[in-house]
Amino acid sequence: MQIKEYTALWNEMPIVVKDVRLVQAKPGRKAETYQLPTHGFIYMAEGSARMQLDNMDYTVEPFHVLHAGKGMKLTVHPLGDGRHVEYYLLLYRPEPVGGRAATKHLTALADRFGIAYEVRPSSAIQLSEYAREMHAGWESGNELRRYGVRTLFMRFVYEVLRQLHGADRQAFNDDPVDRAIRYINEHYERPLTVDSLASTLGCSPRHLNRLFRKSGIDSSPSGYLLGVRMEKAGELLGQDRWTVQEIAARVGYEDVYNFSRMFKKHTGMSPTVYRQRHAGPNLPSRMSDSSIVKQADSLYIDNYSQKEKDSGGVTMTYNYSRRSAMWMLLLSFSLLLGACSTPTAGNGTSASTEQSASQTVATTEGGRVITHDLGSTEVVGTPSRVVVLEQGFTQTVAALEVKPVGVADDNKPERFPQDTLAYIEGYESVGTRSEPNLEVIRTLKPDLIIADTNRHTNVYEELSAIAPTIAFPNDKANYEQIVASTRAIGQALDKEEQAEALLAEHASNLEQLKESIEPDQSVLIIAPSEEDGHDFEVRTTSSFHGSFLKNAGLNYALEDAETSSQQLTIEQLLAIDPQHILILINEDTDSVLEAQKENLLWNQLQAVQNGQAREVELATWSRQRSIPALNGIMDEAAGYF
Repeated sequence: MQIKEYTALWNEMPIVVKDVRLVQAKPGRKAETYQLPTHGFIYMAEGSARMQLDNMDYTVEPFHVLHAGKGMKLTVHPLGDGRHVEYYLLLYRPEPVGGRAATKHLTALADRFGIAYEVRPSSAIQLSEYAREMHAGWESGNELRRYGVRTLFMRFVYEVLRQLHGADRQAFNDDPVDRAIRYINEHYERPLTVDSLASTLGCSPRHLNRLFRKSGIDSSPSGYLLGVRMEKAGELLGQDRWTVQEIAARVGYEDVYNFSRMFKKHTGMSPTVYRQRHAGPNLPSRMSDSSIVKQADSLYIDNYSQKEKDSGGVTMTYNYSRRSAMWMLLLSFSLLLGACSTPTAGNGTSASTEQSASQTVATTEGGRVITHDLGSTEVVGTPSRVVVLEQGFTQTVAALEVKPVGVADDNKPERFPQDTLAYIEGYESVGTRSEPNLEVIRTLKPDLIIADTNRHTNVYEELSAIAPTIAFPNDKANYEQIVASTRAIGQALDKEEQAEALLAEHASNLEQLKESIEPDQSVLIIAPSEEDGHDFEVRTTSSFHGSFLKNAGLNYALEDAETSSQQLTIEQLLAIDPQHILILINEDTDSVLEAQKENLLWNQLQAVQNGQAREVELATWSRQRSIPALNGIMDEAAGYF
């Protein structure tokens, strides 16, 4: 069949999506044969395998697509060095409808869908997104989201057909920088990070940064993302159609204050001033929030609504505009808890530092209601099957002598401290912290999930559908927030006394540290953001370790109440010129001190001249944000200050 004929089939035939599955197969297991109940696509997400469709063999790598007809027998033989294979099975059925003549014609056409073929996409990012979103929508149990799966499926098919037509004739492994740029341009409104972007592209953040630097576009991945967001925000501000808060959400910022700060830093003026200077004179004024008339271009429809993108895609977007109402409901429920012992559950806005520091627990007849950043969750009894989605929380859980059944370990368990890793031995990896595998979590049948506010707000509903879920800041948390979350996690685990003992021991150690060091010495914690070392990510007083050093009596030299890090040049570091510099070094990072030893500006820093610029492990001084981790570095800190 010619590709034009095949495309015509999809144009004529109504389609019904029958099932969306995420299948895992481990090397060493006996290959199983599965007879397809209807037509379907097989999309390889991870690993490689030899797949057989009847008597046809295919070697399938990540991002490859197979199509199989109804009744074909699929056999999967995992390949490689022990990595498991993960693929999506997207089953559909042609559905002839209409009058007798039309039905007869379409029935004849339906039989022609049963062909086998392989596609090696030149650009697979869009297919990956569609597959993930289809599976999430199908598994949600929400009829509206299931209805949206058909739209995503047809977009998946369109992308496959487009590439079959040869519209994009680049090599399969096209330039990762081009792929990253396309992805950012299409998905800038999502909570993207360099880590999540690199994971989507199948490379490390360090490698992606290096590729950007060598590409000649004069920007890092995070810098390019910021530029796209600010450019789009400027366009929206010029239309005088949405509030600043709505624009912030539309360009990927949940926190309007963080958006305003970044916009002013990027353009030199606040969003409000920018709007006053750039709004067109004849643009229609924005409708009142209280108007009973529906706006023509509504940003959001429901909690997980379909949002059309300029590129033609559809994404499921959380409705931030309803959070204020949900938060008021949550407050009302909290008041009712005092009058009756009714458990409360719901979503709310992300908490501020003050809210996080005052997390509470209420006791009900059936258990405990834990108030956290995303609502209130009832936990019954003593949880025994706990899944933890952040490294710092995993250390806390282990310190409270609870062995989790699942951990988001970024597929790099060696990054855990040896004592923690030894205690939690036997856990099941649930993938990365930025994108935990919900299917694996579901199979573990947890009775409690501990999530991170910054990373997991967008999947909180899905997590809560699996098990009671509590969420606290860790990725962007400061010292006070970690103390508060440690106490709340102890309450959730029914380990309140142990948590208080852990915090009391820590407070005692902190007092000893204060007595052993000279107070008010200035210090900064920095990390190279690029391999050439011209720029540094500098932790602020809002960061965990920065705020801890401030609590220890030191003068942490970069104040910032809103963001946990800033990108500074060596010239900007020299303007601050702290007495001490702690340089974060990853396990695979070259020495910064060695790389900078010929740099005249670097050598003017007083910390460098006085031998007080030290390289420290990134794992212990940045990634491990927990009270047990602090207890482990206090002796090290005492030797530095």
